[in-house]
Amino acid sequence: MDLKKLLVVLCALAGLACGAGSSAAREQPAQALPAPVQRPQPARDAQNSVELGETVVLKTGDTTEVASKDVSIRFARLVSDSRCAAGMVCVWEGEAVVELTLAEPGRGERTTAALASTGRGGRQAVEFAACRVDLVAVSSGGDQVTLRVSKA
Repeated sequence: MDLKKLLVVLCALAGLACGAGSSAAREQPAQALPAPVQRPQPARDAQNSVELGETVVLKTGDTTEVASKDVSIRFARLVSDSRCAAGMVCVWEGEAVVELTLAEPGRGERTTAALASTGRGGRQAVEFAACRVDLVAVSSGGDQVTLRVSKA
C-alpha cells in the first residue's frame, strides 16, 4: 500500500473515531440531567382540520381534527431525542420519539401512541378509528411534528 492510500485510510479512521466520541459524549450528559420541568400550556382556541391523505404540522399541545371522521389528533410531547445536533459529527443519526393522543369523542375512545422518527426504536405509524397517522418529520427542536393522515 502506498503512502497516499495509507494516509487516506488513517484520516478516515480518525474521523470515525472522533464522530463516535462526540456522539457518545453528547448522549451521556442527557442521562445525567434532571427531567425538564413541564409548564402548563395555555389553551388554544384555533384547532386545525385535516382531510384524509393530507399532511398537517402541529406544535406541542396542538390538536387537529380529521374532517371526514370523528377523530382528533394531539401532539402531546417529545418523549426523547437522540438525534445528532447540528454541526456535530455522529456515527448514528439518532431518533426522536413523540407522543400523540388520538381520540374519537363520539364513541368515547381514546389512546396514546409513541411514534419514532426512524422506526428503529419503535413504530412510525399508528392506526385508530379507521385512520392511519404516519410521523413524517420532527423539527430540530422537537417542538413541532409533521403528520400524514390517511385511511387505514
